[in-house]
Amino acid sequence: MPLIIFSGFPSSGKSTWAKCLAENLETKIKSLQPNEEGYNMKVILHSDDSLGIKREMYRESNTEKAARAAQMSAVKRDISKNNIVILDTMSYNKGFRYQLFCESKSAITSNCLIQVICPTTKCFELNEKRLENEDKWNDDLLRQMIARFEEPDGSKRWDSPLISIGYDDKELPFDEIWEIIALRKGPKPNQATILKPAVGSNYLQQLDRLTNQVVSDIVGYQQIDSFGKLKIKNIDNSDCYVEVPSIQTSTATLQRIKRNFINLNRVRNVDSHRIIPLFTEYLTSNLRAS
Repeated sequence: MPLIIFSGFPSSGKSTWAKCLAENLETKIKSLQPNEEGYNMKVILHSDDSLGIKREMYRESNTEKAARAAQMSAVKRDISKNNIVILDTMSYNKGFRYQLFCESKSAITSNCLIQVICPTTKCFELNEKRLENEDKWNDDLLRQMIARFEEPDGSKRWDSPLISIGYDDKELPFDEIWEIIALRKGPKPNQATILKPAVGSNYLQQLDRLTNQVVSDIVGYQQIDSFGKLKIKNIDNSDCYVEVPSIQTSTATLQRIKRNFINLNRVRNVDSHRIIPLFTEYLTSNLRAS
């Protein structure tokens, strides 16, 4: 049922800790009695290696998109009331962590983000020490991935609860993790995350039309060299706002953010009057990050 996400730099020790956690969970579950919470759970560990994802797939956007799709597909397939799913990837992108949070919430299950802290110099050192039969990171790509890393923020609901461990810590905070994943109830899904049995074509058309309208407004706003709060009129005549940065954002970037938002919500039948407020909030968050 719970989802445990590992995050951190490449070669920071995530896989070592993920395997350690999986073993500890299996030992704990075997020790439980039938009347104890979690006794019937099964532990499933997914990693880039188990999913056939090569390091070089992170170099280009198209191949990285395929890698994330494989990770997301594995999570969607295995989330259930009796499974503890551990995802051992970098999870360096906050948009991807948000997607995972939505999947966990729609399944009404608890979730936990574990960040492995490791100095960059140590990551390069550990990468060099990999065995010959292990898939090493190219130094240039390793440097790129560290630069791309978007630090988790425990105050954000999709990064919470956040547990940080050091690459050289002696042991996991296992009791804390167990309490989060086995003893806490999952959050109730809301309109933004609950899955609907079917989505009509009219909803998808509205989703595309309204988000495209917001993107067009931003493009026009930037053409007059404006920045700051842009007021967007919602279909119910309420006001929504987008924080437009002083550095002009390309149309291609805005369209990419729009596509990501549509992909997140295409199977969730969001009320039409909530599309623009949700999209403007999503846009502001992504524009600040970039």
